[in-house]
Amino acid sequence: MTRANPHPGRGLLVLQLVATLAILAFLPGNLAKLGALLVLWLATFWPLRLGEMVFFLCVSAFFTFMNAMSLGQGIFAFTSPDVLRMPWYELPMWGFYTLHTRRMLGGEPPPVTRSAWVLALAYAAAFGAIPDADILLAVTGTLLVVGLVLFHTRHDLLYTGYMIGLGALIEYTGVYTGEWFYPGDPPGGVPLWFITLWGGVGLFLWRLALPLLRRFGATPATP
Repeated sequence: MTRANPHPGRGLLVLQLVATLAILAFLPGNLAKLGALLVLWLATFWPLRLGEMVFFLCVSAFFTFMNAMSLGQGIFAFTSPDVLRMPWYELPMWGFYTLHTRRMLGGEPPPVTRSAWVLALAYAAAFGAIPDADILLAVTGTLLVVGLVLFHTRHDLLYTGYMIGLGALIEYTGVYTGEWFYPGDPPGGVPLWFITLWGGVGLFLWRLALPLLRRFGATPATP
């Protein structure tokens, strides 16, 4: 860690992710999980800038809404929900996933384009309105392919690929420890559309969320 880089290195971010998975899997109680996760993230993301805190809160709020829509469609369910069909610890989870990815990968966000807006809105509509897993996979898979045809710089691929890998760790940990489940008994317990969900979030994090927040002066700093 140099003077020009006040943020923790990638090794600490790896340990942060491992500890997050351990808390999710083994610590009993939804409020206990929430408290432990917030303490862990504060310690391992420190120092936090104002832009990063705004980013974390905005992403958490957006995905709380999207989760509520998806849960209402019945495409997945938590075993012990507290609010909006979710456990307390789920409310800030997407803020963590995206800030962790941003810290891990860095990069200078590109300008926002109309194509990114159209694809992101179509993605959000699909996950909020399609309850059938096969149709959801086909639609979102097509959208992700179109997105990667349009946007395929090094960082587009890095953000997409990293979040697919992160999603696999989170999804299988959560399913195998009984935190949430998917209907229809998909192979391995997790439907294949998790790839398009997490991959799409990675792509639009890079192509839309970070550029928009930069415009308002709230983009997380590059490590």
